[in-house]
Amino acid sequence: MHRVLEGIVRNNRVASAYLFVGPPFSSKLDDALAFTEHLGCKKIDLLRVVPSGASLKIEQVREIQRFVRYGPSAGEHMCVLVERSDEMTAEAAGAFLKILEEPPPGVIFILLVEREDRIFPTIVSRCQKIIFGEEFRRWQPDPELAGFYDDLRSIKRKSVLELFDLSGRLGKEKERLEALLYELAFCAREEMGNAALVRVLLDAIKNLKKKSNLKLTLDVMCLRLNEV
Repeated sequence: MHRVLEGIVRNNRVASAYLFVGPPFSSKLDDALAFTEHLGCKKIDLLRVVPSGASLKIEQVREIQRFVRYGPSAGEHMCVLVERSDEMTAEAAGAFLKILEEPPPGVIFILLVEREDRIFPTIVSRCQKIIFGEEFRRWQPDPELAGFYDDLRSIKRKSVLELFDLSGRLGKEKERLEALLYELAFCAREEMGNAALVRVLLDAIKNLKKKSNLKLTLDVMCLRLNEV
């Protein structure tokens, strides 16, 4: 667990809200869960929230409001763990800010983000920020993605029609698209040793995070993968 979190637990100086900032392969999620356990938060008092589809929506924030209304029921702390908090809609962020302005007693909010600049500054200012670096990770292929790995390995031999077909298949993976592209980037780096392919994949992820057009981004990515 992050040394700052260890100090918080040891000294029992718990804030009402935390912002865990770090890349996808950092330990921020594991540390957040460990933190709730060290605080003695019971399962009944732990709420994990993950964006519904591409963003975290107002309805999910209203669910949080209902959950925290009466505070902890089985211990001293109730914890709300919000993953990918930097993907809140503006409406959801506004509603969430109201919760943070008057946090219920005993409730601790933990927001996990990749990019702090995509969170309302007023939300950031109400959180204790903890920075996480990317952990070393020995890449292991995911058997479920074997077909996509093969597509990447044979990308140079594909025709334009085959490239657009690959783009279309990737586009159907909206729920896990970012994670899938990161996996392909690991394959390009660890197995194929091709830095150019890695850059193209990471550029596509960056554009998707900026809410660029999905089909256009994937079409251009596949064409560039074929060219480099």
